[in-house]
Amino acid sequence: MDKKRTKFLGMLIALTMLFSFVGSSAEGVMEVYADTVKTVTARVNFRTGPSTSYSVICKINKGTKVTYISKTGNWSKIKYNSKTGYVSSSYLSGSSSKADRIVSYAKSKLGCKYVWATQGPNTFDCSGFTYYVAKQTLGITIPRSPSPQSKYGTYVSRSNLKKGDLVFFDTQGSNDGRVSHAGIYLGSGQFIHASSTKGKVVISDMSSGHYYRAFVNGRRIV
Repeated sequence: MDKKRTKFLGMLIALTMLFSFVGSSAEGVMEVYADTVKTVTARVNFRTGPSTSYSVICKINKGTKVTYISKTGNWSKIKYNSKTGYVSSSYLSGSSSKADRIVSYAKSKLGCKYVWATQGPNTFDCSGFTYYVAKQTLGITIPRSPSPQSKYGTYVSRSNLKKGDLVFFDTQGSNDGRVSHAGIYLGSGQFIHASSTKGKVVISDMSSGHYYRAFVNGRRIV
C-alpha cells in the first residue's frame, strides 16, 4: 500500500509541474502582445468570444481607447473597463509606440513583490524586472544582471533620456561607474524599478536626491 501511495503521489506532483509549466509558457506568449493601445473606429459589439455567436458584453463607442491583447482569426482580444473580450479586428486601428508598450507593461507590475534572483512573472529583482519587461514587450533577450545590461543597446546621457529607456545606478558605492541597480525611465524625472528597500515594484524620482546622485547611464533598447 505504501509503495502504491508513493507512486501515486509522485505522478500527481509530476502532473502538477507539467501543467504549471504549460500555463506559464502560454502566459508568456500572450503577454508579448499585452498593453498595446488601439482605437475603436466605429461603435462595435464587445463580445465574450471571437465570433458573432458569442453574447455581447456591451457596446464600445467610436474613438474609445482599448488595450489590445492578441488576435484570433479576424477577431481581436482586448481589455475594456477591466473586462476581457473580443471585437472584430476591422474596427480597431493604430497602436502605441514600443516605448509606450514598455512603460504601460512595466506599470502593470507595480506592487509586485521584490525577490532576489527572480525575473517574473510576479516577483522580480531589479535586473530581473528590466529583463522580463524587455522580453515580454519587445520579444528580445537582454543580459540578466545590471552591469551587462548597462552596456546593452545605445548609450543615453541623463539629459537625453526618453520614456522606455533603461536606467542604471550605483546605489552601493561612491558612483565610480559601477552599476548595482536598474530600472526603466518613465519620463518627467521618474523611473520604475523593483526596489529591494521598498520590497516591491515602485515608481521613484531620479531628478534629485539619492537616485540623481547615483545615476550612471541610460541605454536605449528600442
